[in-house]
Order: sequence, then structure tokens, then C-alpha cells
Amino acid sequence: MKMRAVFAVPIAVLFLAATVVAAAEQVRLTSDTLQYDPSSGAVVASGNVKVVGRGAEITSDEGEFDSQGMRSWFRKSVLALWPEGDLSMNCDELIVEDGPRGQKITARRVTRLHDPVRNVTMRADVVEGTVAGGVFTDYVARGNVVADAVTSGGEPTRVSGQRLQYSGAQGTLELSGEAVAIQKDRRITADTFIFYLQSGKIEAVGNPRMVVDLPPQEAQ
Repeated sequence: MKMRAVFAVPIAVLFLAATVVAAAEQVRLTSDTLQYDPSSGAVVASGNVKVVGRGAEITSDEGEFDSQGMRSWFRKSVLALWPEGDLSMNCDELIVEDGPRGQKITARRVTRLHDPVRNVTMRADVVEGTVAGGVFTDYVARGNVVADAVTSGGEPTRVSGQRLQYSGAQGTLELSGEAVAIQKDRRITADTFIFYLQSGKIEAVGNPRMVVDLPPQEAQ
């Protein structure tokens, strides 16, 4: 039977026993095994890795952490939760760096990002942004972006493209690069789509085209 927190050297024992303390807040790391690399000053964890602190709960199969707890690198089967904003993300790789404005997030091969504050669920090759108070203040998603949102009429809309940018200051999502929006009976293409999140309005900018599926005619 595996035992949790099997340490390679004494400094790793102190790392977990005392927890990591930074910015006057504790961050607790647990895993099946921990190893300390003196050349880089990093702690490497494997098996049932879990980090709780600074408003986040993150689990993965593998992880690597600096000795100050300011930079965390999670790999394989990553699940990140920010309970304050009910934000969640599933991905293959996640880098979290703490800074003055919040947590800088770099996620790769994102299979699901659920943002209930903006009522958006999406997937993408890469997502980069900043999380503060449990919500994204800004982010950019790139590569094979697919997102589900709701328009002003309450109608579900699926959009796809190559780049999706969220601006907290403007309250908008901007999608570009082979952009397509699909609703129940219509398909819209454009250079760019802009979603105004507060109103639910969607705007197609640059070469907009719409194809509408008409209902079949009744037999005479």
C-alpha cells in the first residue's frame, strides 16, 4: 500500500510539515511522494498531488514547485477549482504564478473551462490569463477554441475559432480566426464576433454571413 508524503531528503519533510508560507497565507501540498532537487531548489511531487491555498484547490498526477511556493507546475489529469467564483478547469498541464494582481494562469490542452460568472464553458489548446478573487480578470484562449454561451434572448450559442479574448474592463469576449457561431436554426460566420456579457448581445464584425435552416413546407 502506498503511503502519502514519502520524502526524499529532510528539507522536503520540513517543506510539507510546516507548509509553504508566502504572502501571509499558507499553501498546503500533499502527494504520495516528494523529492527535493537541490540544484534547482524545486520540490517534485507525484501521485495524488493536491495543493490547497490562495483561494484554489488543484489536483494532478505530477507537480513541481519552487521552494517559496510562488510558482506551481501541474501535469497530467489536472483539475483546478477556485471555489470563491465557482470557477473550474480540466487540462493536461497548468502553471500557476502568484503576483500582485492575482494568479497568472497558463493552461495547455484545456478540455473544459467552466466560468459561471460569465456563463461560458469552453475548450482550447492554450488558455492564459489572471485569476483574482476566484474569477478571471482577463484571459486569452488560442487554438481550436470551442465555447458555449447564452445570447440576450436566452438562446444557447456555440462558437468556434482560433482566438478568444476576454476583457474584464470592457465586459466582452472577442472571437476571431475562422469564427463561426451556431444557434438552433442558423449558422453565422464572420471575421470577428464580439459578445457583450452583461446584455448578452452578440455582434458579427467583418464579412458576416448567415445561413438559416427553413422549416420544411407542409404538404398541400
